[in-house]
Amino acid sequence: MTLKQDLRFAVRILVKDKWFTLVAILALGLGIGVNTTVFTFVNAVLIRGLPFPEPGRILHINTRNIVDDDDSQVSHPELEDWRAQTRAFAELAAYRGGTMNVSDSGHPPERTSGSFISANAFRLLRQPPLLGRDFAPGEDQKSAPPVVILGHGIWKTRYGGDPSIVGRVI
Repeated sequence: MTLKQDLRFAVRILVKDKWFTLVAILALGLGIGVNTTVFTFVNAVLIRGLPFPEPGRILHINTRNIVDDDDSQVSHPELEDWRAQTRAFAELAAYRGGTMNVSDSGHPPERTSGSFISANAFRLLRQPPLLGRDFAPGEDQKSAPPVVILGHGIWKTRYGGDPSIVGRVI
């Protein structure tokens, strides 16, 4: 048999048994989808690593309350103690995910997710903001006036990528 005859025979069988064809197509689609998802995750996390210079030198440290079996937040005084006492790390920064309300004139208020970070986080990651300035030292203290660095997504969606947003009060 030739390849052409084999293909014709396969098509005839698939057309004849529609349920088998449907199951085969669904199984192939699901298999390809799962394989692509797993490879994307493995490639992003394990093969390529974090998108920062020297990603192997970046560590995440957290605390755990073993009595309540709960992840607890590291307080600012604890972070300052860690910074003062560490000899193993060049620098320590803090972050915490959360939701916040963004409002300003000309736009309705919007609830969005973001991160609260210490003033040295961008310098530690060696990632300057794309537009505007980085946090100044001390702007993460309680007594400091609030400062915001918008994420790329909200800058594009809410403000249309307008560079004049830098310096505006929101």
